[in-house]
Amino acid sequence: MWRRLLRPRLFLDPLRIARFVVFLPQFLRVFVALMRDHRVPVITKMLPFTALLLLLSPPALELDLIPFLGELDVLLVGYLTLRLFVWLCPPEVVREHVARIARGA
Repeated sequence: MWRRLLRPRLFLDPLRIARFVVFLPQFLRVFVALMRDHRVPVITKMLPFTALLLLLSPPALELDLIPFLGELDVLLVGYLTLRLFVWLCPPEVVREHVARIARGA
């Protein structure tokens, strides 16, 4: 178990990045559909806005002066916020929107 945790992973795998870039437009369509759906709780819909406030707060803006760290925190907070938002949405609603977008509707 410890070996698996301590084993270095290649996070900049070109294949993973390519899959993420191809998947991103569909994910954004699902995100917008979930934000518009009345079955998603208002508290859950507030999560992306609170993350945006966090990124616009003065300590976060000061980190933008550091070349690599500034972009890294924006990407990390954005990624985790979107994942948490979809996780908090009702599963049947998420499945419905994913199926509709996969059909091309």
